[in-house]
Amino acid sequence: MNRALLIDPDNLNIRYNFACVLIIHLKDIDAALDMLEPIFEKLATGFLNHAKADPNFAVIRDNPRFKAMIAGADARLAVE
Repeated sequence: MNRALLIDPDNLNIRYNFACVLIIHLKDIDAALDMLEPIFEKLATGFLNHAKADPNFAVIRDNPRFKAMIAGADARLAVE
């Protein structure tokens, strides 16, 4: 993961997919949220709606940090 992020740190798809792996396979919620944080600062409406419904995120859906990321992205997109 670190190597891929060194090569392409702004690739939202890589970060999103790594977050899914961290949640589903490695059960590392904090690392997944760290991976997702930069995504929610940049993603578009379609990507946000996908993240809201993604079954891979069921485990973190009620996490206060995840909720704050969703709310922040919603607010940012409402202004834009």
